[in-house]
Amino acid sequence: MIRTSLLVSTLLFSMSAFACNTDYNIDVQTHGEGVTVELRSGVHGSSTVVASRKTRGGNVSFTGLCAGMYFLAIGNDEYVDATQPSYFQDYMSYSGQITITYGSGNVDKRSRGSL
Repeated sequence: MIRTSLLVSTLLFSMSAFACNTDYNIDVQTHGEGVTVELRSGVHGSSTVVASRKTRGGNVSFTGLCAGMYFLAIGNDEYVDATQPSYFQDYMSYSGQITITYGSGNVDKRSRGSL
């Protein structure tokens, strides 16, 4: 009886993995500077890194995402710029644009440890 229960749980988990099909494409403008773009799952203060991409500008893609809360952490140092968390739904394609400038914008500067 226990073996059947475990098999059903494993099968359900495997089937749920197929629902992770959301894409997030970001056009990054860096003025030629290299920068790390981290996609994080969760909210500020309680998140995990899903994927990280280094770019000198251009398109940065994250594919095969599951539904949930995500945000970006952008920067190469201990302190990074963090976008606001957004909820992503299954079977969707999201896009955005990040422009790296010197000055202020609509992102928060946070230490990586606080994310």
